[in-house]
Amino acid sequence: MKKTKIILLTALLSAATGGYGMQDMFQNGVLHFDYKAEELVPAEAAARAQLEKDLAALVALPAEKRTFDNTIMAYERAFDDYGNALGMSGFLSYVSTDKNFRDAVHDLEMKTSQYMVDVATRRDVYKAIREYTDTHPKLDPVQTKLVKEMLIGFKNSGMELSDEDLEKFKALNKEKAEYIIKFDKNIQEYKDPLAVTRDQLRGLGEDYIGKLEKTADGKYLVTLDYPDYVPFMLNAEDESARRELEYKYNRRGGEENVQLLEKTLGLRRQIAQLLGYQSHADLRLENRMAKNPKTVMAFLKDLQKKLKPMGKKEDKAMIAYKNEKSGKKSRTLYPWESGYWSNKYRKENLSLDSEKIKEYFPSQVVIDGMLDLFGGVFGITFEPADIPVWHPDVKAFKIKDKVSGELVSYFYMDLYPREGKYKHAACFGLVEGEEKKDGSWQIPFVAIVANMNKPSADTPSLLKHGEVETLFHEFGHVLHNALTKSKYGAFSGTSVSGDFVEVPSQMLERWAWDPQVLKKISKHYKTGEPLPDDLINRMIAAKNFGAGGAYLRQNFFAQYDMTLHTAAKTPDSTKLYFDLTKKVRGLPLTKHTIPQASFGHIMGGYDAGYYGYLWSEVIAEDFFGEFKKNGIFNPETGLKFRREVLEKGGTVEEEDMVKNFLGRPAANGPFLQSIGLTKEN
Repeated sequence: MKKTKIILLTALLSAATGGYGMQDMFQNGVLHFDYKAEELVPAEAAARAQLEKDLAALVALPAEKRTFDNTIMAYERAFDDYGNALGMSGFLSYVSTDKNFRDAVHDLEMKTSQYMVDVATRRDVYKAIREYTDTHPKLDPVQTKLVKEMLIGFKNSGMELSDEDLEKFKALNKEKAEYIIKFDKNIQEYKDPLAVTRDQLRGLGEDYIGKLEKTADGKYLVTLDYPDYVPFMLNAEDESARRELEYKYNRRGGEENVQLLEKTLGLRRQIAQLLGYQSHADLRLENRMAKNPKTVMAFLKDLQKKLKPMGKKEDKAMIAYKNEKSGKKSRTLYPWESGYWSNKYRKENLSLDSEKIKEYFPSQVVIDGMLDLFGGVFGITFEPADIPVWHPDVKAFKIKDKVSGELVSYFYMDLYPREGKYKHAACFGLVEGEEKKDGSWQIPFVAIVANMNKPSADTPSLLKHGEVETLFHEFGHVLHNALTKSKYGAFSGTSVSGDFVEVPSQMLERWAWDPQVLKKISKHYKTGEPLPDDLINRMIAAKNFGAGGAYLRQNFFAQYDMTLHTAAKTPDSTKLYFDLTKKVRGLPLTKHTIPQASFGHIMGGYDAGYYGYLWSEVIAEDFFGEFKKNGIFNPETGLKFRREVLEKGGTVEEEDMVKNFLGRPAANGPFLQSIGLTKEN
C-alpha cells in the first residue's frame, strides 16, 4: 500500500507535503524530525499568510503577461510551500510515540483540511488560471497533461458551479473531511485486546508468547494488531478464543465508524451529483485507466465467474478436512475457522509450517538480500546513511546510481510495531523528487513503515514468507518514488493513476517466489543454512493453495466498494457487506460484526478504487513475464523498466507506459495462468 500524501490537506488538491518551508525542513541537506506540538499552529499560520500572499500575486498578474511558469507553476509551488509548512509532522503522526504530538497534528489536520476546501474553491484563482489556458498556449506533452489534469481538478473543486451550489459544495467537503479523519483515528486508537490463559495459547510458539504483555492476574494479552492477530488465528488450538478474537477484530473502529462511513457515502454522492456526475465512482474514474464503473464491474464479474468454481472446490475440500479432524458434521467454514484449518491442512498435507519457514527469514538477511537483488536488477546501490531518524529502530540508506555513483534518493525503514504507530505496512513519500524553482533537482526521501516481529531475547526478528512478500511489495513503491525523474512534483513517483499505482509493487512480489531468490534471501537463524530445495519446491507448489477463495475475497472488497459508490441512495453498509459476501465469497460472516468499520481503504483514498489491486495485478504479472523471458536478474530488462515506468511517474499516460515496456497492451493470460486458471475456465 502506498501512503504518499502525509497531511490530509484535502482530496481536492495534489499539494505536496513536507516541512516548515524548505529551509527549515532540512538540516545540512537532510530531513530532521525534531518537532514540538506547540510549534505547529504558529508554523501553519505563517504558511497560510504566505499562501494568501502568493495567490494574491498570481491573481493580480495582468492577463497578457501570463506564462506557464508564472501562472501554472506559480500555483503549484504556492501549494507545495503551504504543504511544506508542517515539515515531517504529518508523517510523524503515524509513527511518533508521543500521543500529545499525534493529537496536536490531528487537531491541526482538521483545521487545514477545512481551510483547503475554501482555498481550492477560489474563483479569482480559477479565473487567473483560465486566463492563461484559454489562450491555448503551445506546451510540451507533459505540460499539456499537467494543465489538463489541473483543469479537471478545478472542475471537481466546483469552479463551474453557481455561487449558491459552490457554497453547498464547500460545506459538504468540509463535513466529509472531518468524517474521514475521525474514521482513521478511531481505527488507529481502537484497543480491545483478548486476555487468554497460557493453556489457550496452545499452538503458538514461545517467541510469540514471549512478546505478549501480561495482566496482573497472569493472563496474556493478545492485541488486534497484525503481528498478534494473524498468528493467533492461524495457530491457536482453542476455538473459543479464536472466535472471541475474530469477533473483536471485526468490530474495530466501532459503531461510530459505521455511521461515519454511511454519512461520507451520502456526502460523496451529493458532491458528485453537484459536479454533474451520476455517482462518486464516475467522478473518481474519469481520469483512470478503467474510465468508468461499467468497465470495472465487467472486469470484476468476469473474474468472479472464473474464480467461483475454484473457490467452491477449495471450500468443499476444507470443510471435509475440518469435519474429519474435528468429528463435526459442519456444512460451512466460519471466519474464526478458515485460517486455522487452512494452516493446519498446509502443515499436514503440503508439509508447510509458516512458523518453521520463518526461521529461515531473519529480517536482516531478507533486507540485505533484497537490496542486493534489486540493486543489481535496476542499476542502483544502497549505503547506510548517518542521518537523523524519528526512532532508534529506524535505519536509513542512500540510494545511488550504480554507473554514475550519483545520489538518487534517501530511504528509511521503520519495521517494528510500537504504541501509537501506523498499524499496517505502507510506503510514505516524504519528499518528492522534482525540479526546484532554481532549476536544481530535489532528491526524494521515502520510507517503509511496517509492523514485523521484533527480536526477542533469544531470537532475531523472523519474517513469515507473506511478510517477505509485503516487504518486496512496499519496496516497489519505494523504487517508484526514489527513481523518479519527473520534472513536476504533481507527476513525481507514485503520482500515477490509482489503478496503476500498485503495478511496480505487485511486480516485485513475484521475485519473492523464485527459487534462486529464495536461496539468496534465506538463512536459518540457528544453522545458517538457506531454504532447502525440497521446502522451496513445496512452497511454490502450494503457492496457489486457497487462491480461488483469496481472490474472490479481493473481488468482494472491490465490488463492495464500487457498489457503495454507485448506489442511488446510501445502503445499509452492514447488510450489504453480509449479503455481498455470501454472493461473491459464499461463506458466512460472524453475526453482529461490522468489518466495514475498519475498512480504511474506502475512506482513505481507495474509495471507488479498490478494484485497482486486481486491475494492476493483471498488468504486473504481464510485466514480470518480460523478466522471466529475459532472465529475472537481467539488468537490461530492469533498466528498461526503470526508464519506461519507474522514472516516468505520471508524466506519460499509463496505457502508453504499458505499451512502451511490453510493446503491446497488457493481456490477462499470464495472470490467469499464475493463479491456476486458463481462459477456458
